[in-house]
Amino acid sequence: MSKGLSIGHMIRTIALVVGASLMLTNCGKPISPENPLKREKINDGVSRKILLEDGFPWTQSFARITAYTPEGEQRFKVQVRSKQDSILWAAISDDMIGLRVGKAIVIKDSAAFTSTLLGLDWTGSASDLAGVTGIEVPFQYLNRILRGQLIGWDEALKYRFNADRDLWMSDYSLGSDRQVRAALDRDLFMAEIIIQDPAEIAQIKYLEWDQRTRYPKRIELTLVSRPEYKVVIEITDIRTEGPYNTPFSF
Repeated sequence: MSKGLSIGHMIRTIALVVGASLMLTNCGKPISPENPLKREKINDGVSRKILLEDGFPWTQSFARITAYTPEGEQRFKVQVRSKQDSILWAAISDDMIGLRVGKAIVIKDSAAFTSTLLGLDWTGSASDLAGVTGIEVPFQYLNRILRGQLIGWDEALKYRFNADRDLWMSDYSLGSDRQVRAALDRDLFMAEIIIQDPAEIAQIKYLEWDQRTRYPKRIELTLVSRPEYKVVIEITDIRTEGPYNTPFSF
């Protein structure tokens, strides 16, 4: 009998040790789409490192952009081609009349915009391009925003699970005067990014996703100080065969 109890005790001890080892192993791994944390194991306040992965160097997408303002709404069709973290190219057409409004390109921190319709040729920095086009979010961030990736960050971040919102949340800084709050859903898709600097707070919400690429298909951008202004980006087609041409000339 004592021998049986000893064996039973040994089995329970081994089971506990193995279980604890598995838990510690899981805690040590960054959570990724391929290694998600099970739904039933997520508790409020749990903290984990999560890695967002972008598996496509090149992408081409076709989108409709609707801008809502107190004066009415404007609709555009946009073809976007991008190379991961280095090139963003866009051709913009008016959705009503079908005419090409202009083309823009951002390469690292340099940018250019040309429009035959407006009689405008412009070159400068990516930050300045936001003022030329009237788009409030700095252009150097748009490539990552359109891909549903973190802006200004390449590695896994530590997230804390917020049970009230059912989201993984993380806060970090971009320089001394710009703060970012990122939120992921349970499937580790980006749900929201809030960018705050001394001049403005921009909120980007991700509402629909493409399951193959994990890229967003519907994005809403609002400004906290001017919520009556809203930009909605609806992406109808996503291609990743690349590389793609990004033609640009004045």
